[in-house]
Parts: sequence; C-alpha cells; structure tokens
Amino acid sequence: MSESQQSPRPDFTKAPPPGAHPPPDPQQGRAPQGYPPPAGQGYPPYPGQGRADTYGPRPLSPSDERMWGMLAHLSAIAASLVTLSFLGPLVVFLVFKDRGRFVRAHAAEALNMTISLMVYEVVLAVLFTILTVLTLGIGSVLFGLLIVPYVVALVFCVLAAVAANQGREYRYPLVFRLVR
Repeated sequence: MSESQQSPRPDFTKAPPPGAHPPPDPQQGRAPQGYPPPAGQGYPPYPGQGRADTYGPRPLSPSDERMWGMLAHLSAIAASLVTLSFLGPLVVFLVFKDRGRFVRAHAAEALNMTISLMVYEVVLAVLFTILTVLTLGIGSVLFGLLIVPYVVALVFCVLAAVAANQGREYRYPLVFRLVR
C-alpha cells in the first residue's frame, strides 16, 4: 500500500484533548498510564474487569420460568421411559436453579417426587418379595401392583406441569423434600 492509502498514525507525543478517553492497551487489558478518566466517570469494563451485574446467570423472563417449570415436571415422565426419571428434573434444577426462584421450586419439587417414587418402588418390591417367599409364591401376584405408584405419579406430574404453566406453585403429596 502506498502512503496515501494508509490511515494516519496517531501522535502519542501530544496530550489528549480534555475529556477524551484513550483506547485500551490490548496487551495489558486496561487503559494506558497517564490518562486518568474524568471525575465521576470510569472506563468501560474490559474482559476480567466486568461489573458484577453484567456477568453470571441472567434471570429468566416470567414466561420462560413457567416453561422451564413445566418442563421440569414433564421431563420426569420422559426420562422415566428409560428408567431414569430423576435425570430430567435434575438437569433442569442444575442448569436453571440460579436463574429464577419459580424454576428452582418446581425443579426441586419434581426432583423430590422422582426420588420419593424410587424409594417407594424399592420398599414395595422388597415387601412384595418377602410376602412372595412367605406365602410360597402366592404373593407374586402383588408385583403387578408396582405399576400403581407410576400411574399415580404420572397423574401428579401432569397436574404439576399444568400448575407450573399457569404460574402457580405445586406441592406433590407424600413426597420426601430432600432437595430445596
């Protein structure tokens, strides 16, 4: 390029005009020395020097909070198809717990429900096994009843999802509240 096509180079030997903000020094990530900002004004934040309100989890909008609250409950149904019913609410809880109290409450409630459901299923399976052994196999018909807690949980999950979509709180009955 010829000299006429090049942009003019700044003259750093002259003092900047009053009130002018110099560009940041790209090697140091801050403004060059000798250029104090005007009184009451600071430089815009540079990477690593941001204000606390510009970084971190951003709060969700109310409609997004309702949607993720609803999906926390419905994900328990979807994840139960692969026998990991706690996985969906756990992911929603871990990802969105700091972005809104409403989502956190619904995700924690769905997670508590799935944990309680697993505990109930294990206790019922052990109880039915003991009864089957004691009755010499006649109690094996009770294993068909293991589907009942899942059906009840399905109904309550749908009710909870509807409540979350409408912006209401929902509490599952007979649930151990381990996650808050």
